[in-house]
Amino acid sequence: MGMVSASTLRKWQYLLGIVLIVVVGIHLAFRWPSYEGSITYSAAISHIQAWDFAYAAVLYILLYAALTHGLIGLRTLLLELWHWRYARVTVDAALIVIGGVVVAIVGGTIALTGTILALIH
Repeated sequence: MGMVSASTLRKWQYLLGIVLIVVVGIHLAFRWPSYEGSITYSAAISHIQAWDFAYAAVLYILLYAALTHGLIGLRTLLLELWHWRYARVTVDAALIVIGGVVVAIVGGTIALTGTILALIH
């Protein structure tokens, strides 16, 4: 018996796939009309200085939805390969730890970068 049923995770996987499609579309809309112009240093700094809430929200949703979607997909693949007695619990626990570490590292990096950029400008 696993921590979460497979059907519940499959529903989350589908929902996150839809969220990713929508959020990637919104993210690309922020780059309109010129992708090259939108990735320049001055454009990035202007987003950070204005702290465009919508832009930041899109990036956070994209980041965490992609992470969760990927970890659920990896879980499915690993459980297809491994059929030993405690595989489900071991894989679930390992992926929860990996996800937590990635969230902590990325969240800390975003906070640190925002603080540094705020101090610079």
